[in-house]
Amino acid sequence: MSLPQVFKYRGREVYKIRNNLIHYGNSDDKFIAVFVILGTEDYKGYKISSPVSVELQINNPKLTVRERVVKKAEADNLYKALELAHVWLVQANGK
Repeated sequence: MSLPQVFKYRGREVYKIRNNLIHYGNSDDKFIAVFVILGTEDYKGYKISSPVSVELQINNPKLTVRERVVKKAEADNLYKALELAHVWLVQANGK
């Protein structure tokens, strides 16, 4: 299995897991953010993610998905979701 292609936004890794699932955060931090793309819309010939579900999760694979979720919200697009998740991660991880 090959590793997903990773890029960084504000110093944290962003990588796509499946077509509609994106992880944001460093793998060694206590908390990460998970985005679920709920839909898409066309804008000038491009597909834009809208809306996006945002979850702040504890980075512990031993917990169930329900036990991991700390906060949950919905954003209009991926940029707003990244900004919201960035604020949550700074508050939760302290950096």
